[in-house]
Amino acid sequence: MTNGPLREILAKHRPNHDHTSCTACGFVYTPARPLCPPVAGALRELSTGALRSQDRSLGHYTTGRLRAMAREHTGEGRCRRCGFVYTSQVRLCPTSRRIAAELETRGKAPVTQPHIGQGLCAGKGSGWTVTGTTAAAWKRAMAACSVCPLLAQCETQLEDRLATGVKVREQIMAGRLFTVTGREIEAAGVDAFAVARGRTKKKQKPPAPLPAPTPAPARQPAHFGNGAA
Repeated sequence: MTNGPLREILAKHRPNHDHTSCTACGFVYTPARPLCPPVAGALRELSTGALRSQDRSLGHYTTGRLRAMAREHTGEGRCRRCGFVYTSQVRLCPTSRRIAAELETRGKAPVTQPHIGQGLCAGKGSGWTVTGTTAAAWKRAMAACSVCPLLAQCETQLEDRLATGVKVREQIMAGRLFTVTGREIEAAGVDAFAVARGRTKKKQKPPAPLPAPTPAPARQPAHFGNGAA
């Protein structure tokens, strides 16, 4: 019911039989504008508007389902699933970009550069955060750093931070892994670190409660005879 008016626009503004114009407003389609303005606005609101915050997190979907969704969010000129109109600079709809980023963090898609002048980690912070106990995810991030076009710049920034005493915690930066305490783990020791991180500490048994003190017996009052002294 929340997006009912937008759905009504989509139901009303339909293409004619040969898909050359809109039957409701008469807008003539072109390769650059394959949708009439009302439909483009409605689809844009549905795909990138306030309703997005209500979407289920992509992290809850299986890899197979994400790949199927990615195939749905494709098209010529616009996304046939959400209606996002492509431009010369943007060839993927927002949902398709989010799916690609999620697959990258799982190691199911190659790491790509989102925009020229940005690092391979841009917009993918979760992939460079040291969480869990899976060494493969950390190694992928470290390998991506090694081929990143901004590696030298990142190395300089990291050295400046360390020189001033700032600790890098639970993060991979410039291809180097740092623990929660800021200790650096060499590349050769990443697997061992993952194993050590995954070990669960033995639960210490709580100390046995001390026995309750035994109360002292009550003193009986003294009884004196009634004889004369």
